[in-house]
Parts: sequence; C-alpha cells; structure tokens
Amino acid sequence: MKLSIKRASLDELDMLMEWRMRVLAEVFSDSEQPDWEAIRKNNEDYYKETLSDGTHTACFAVNEDDGKIIGCGGICYQKEMPSPDNLTGTNGYLMNIYTLPEYRGHGVGRRMVEFLIDDAKKRGTEKIYLESAKDAKHLYEEIGFSDMQDYMKI
Repeated sequence: MKLSIKRASLDELDMLMEWRMRVLAEVFSDSEQPDWEAIRKNNEDYYKETLSDGTHTACFAVNEDDGKIIGCGGICYQKEMPSPDNLTGTNGYLMNIYTLPEYRGHGVGRRMVEFLIDDAKKRGTEKIYLESAKDAKHLYEEIGFSDMQDYMKI
C-alpha cells in the first residue's frame, strides 16, 4: 500500500467532522447517552477557530492505491510556563491518532505521528504531550514517548 499523510484544511470541515465523530463514537462507546449534537457543534466551532489561527494541525492518512482516507490525527498547540526542559513554553498535545481497524498494524499511525511531530518541530515546539490507548503505547514508546511521563522532548 502506498500511503501519504496530508494536512487537513478548513475547506475539509465536513470530512474532519465525519472522522472526529467516528473517533469519539469508538472511544466513548460505553458512555451513557452523550449529547452528540452539542459535541458535534462544539467540535465544529473548535476546528473553525483553531485551524484558522494555527493552534491546531489536523491530518489525514490516505491510501494512494485507491484514494481512500484510512486515518486521521491532530495536534493542538498551547503555551505553558517555560522550564529547563521547555525554554519557550510551547507545547503540543497529540490527539486522536486513529486508523481504520483493517489498516492497523501497517505503520499508518506511526506515519501520522511522525508528520505531526515534524509540524511541531517546524513551529519551534519543544514538548509534546499525549494520552494513549493501551494498544498504542508500544508505538509511542518506540517513537520516544515515556510511559512514565506521557510527553516527549523534541
């Protein structure tokens, strides 16, 4: 499979929302009757604001063999107080790295994470945080995240 990772734009809001809602439905499948309408509206507002002001980068993984989107991911940029391990105080929060189940285990998630880490480095971000599903912990540890800290100095 030939794979490419592409930055998502605000012009693709409908596709971003389709994927965001898919991720949330899987992650929160055992939640008691969430207000999906409010969640969708708030996520649309989030994307409109943060993709416009550059505080969020979203991406899609595309199977170039058939043009199908097979995964998505994002990183949210924020500031924290500067410290010895983050002199600028800029950091990213890696979120919603999601691959369709039938494509998992083929490096799709890794490629999206590498794409987003590269984006963070270009912005001068010094630290990236994340939360991870148990199934993905090994991937993040291989890339350089510590299980004890859930962040990576870049």
